[in-house]
Amino acid sequence: MRLVTYNVEYGEGINRRWKYLEVFKFFKIVGMTLLNIADYLKTVNPDILGLIEIDSGSVRYLKRSGSQLFAESLEMDYWVEKTKYARKSVYKVLNFVPIVRKQCNAILSKYQLHDTKFYFLSKGMKRLIIYSKIKMTAGFDTVNLHLFAVHLSLRKRTRAKQLKELGEIVGVCPSPKIVFGDFNVFKGLSELGTFLELSGTRNANETDEYSKTFPSWKPKHWIDHVFISPDILVKKYEVLDASFSDHLPVMIDFEIKNN
Repeated sequence: MRLVTYNVEYGEGINRRWKYLEVFKFFKIVGMTLLNIADYLKTVNPDILGLIEIDSGSVRYLKRSGSQLFAESLEMDYWVEKTKYARKSVYKVLNFVPIVRKQCNAILSKYQLHDTKFYFLSKGMKRLIIYSKIKMTAGFDTVNLHLFAVHLSLRKRTRAKQLKELGEIVGVCPSPKIVFGDFNVFKGLSELGTFLELSGTRNANETDEYSKTFPSWKPKHWIDHVFISPDILVKKYEVLDASFSDHLPVMIDFEIKNN
């Protein structure tokens, strides 16, 4: 089984000059970039794909869901997406701003997704957690694999609170489970101790070698992660060399141990 998590930055492409406040980028038609990403991911052929910062159908996507575009291109019959901004927060107004209200995260899968839930953590603008599960085989048994797609705050104090809440949510979920996405832990793995303890997971890559994902053109930070429960065996971990976003995608090949 192969899982990829990728912050695609809404398909806006690489901006090495860090001009994230340029208004024009919100109106840029990004279809070609999306097609290039989709073509690349076809060669990777994931079974599960976590998309962070995808557009659900604004004018820059010609009013078509980016998640649906990727799902059709990658022959993934099942997908869920959700707008990032909580309706019960100081950021609720963003749900009514054109284009911005279409900014989402998503999970795509070749296997049917069950019992999808959307959690909004108590603090931060980036606070959405998408939960879903798929059924897969482990030896002669069929088990539920629990999936969590994550995008956390840029502010360290807020992020620390979010990581604790996330750990509590994941911790009460039975294994096997995988937590993946953009954690924005710019201070490094030291930020993750409480989350790992509460969630009962470990990093899918137990070394920081070849793990930096941001910025994509000169990676300095390991902020895109995959965390797994002890009953998951990682056969391959790789940061992919894909120059379509300010992040690099992370891929794992795994199987569930037959206990």
